[in-house]
Amino acid sequence: MSVSWAITFLLAFAIGPLIVLRLRRQPSDVSVIRPLGLATVALVVAAISAPMMNAPAAIATFLLWGSWVLSMAVMGHVMRLVIGTPGADRWTAAGVAIGAALPWFGILIARAVAD
Repeated sequence: MSVSWAITFLLAFAIGPLIVLRLRRQPSDVSVIRPLGLATVALVVAAISAPMMNAPAAIATFLLWGSWVLSMAVMGHVMRLVIGTPGADRWTAAGVAIGAALPWFGILIARAVAD
């Protein structure tokens, strides 16, 4: 496994879920959800704009990964507001942490198709 694959694996299975769980520690209300949602949109716009500014593809990929992680945090907050029970809160935390690791499987599938 190359260094870039090791870094990608670490980001997908360790850093991403930790970021999501850290962002979920904040109370779930509009004052938290709105900035997370705006940051998600800003990262997507930056990722789309990156090739136009001759940025490396790795930058655009990293920005898209960051927007995915933030969107998982937003989803966790919204689910916490909608469901609202302590047991469901634990399941929601587990679900969004697992969801933060999903891009890894897309990368593996894309690599398998390309080879």
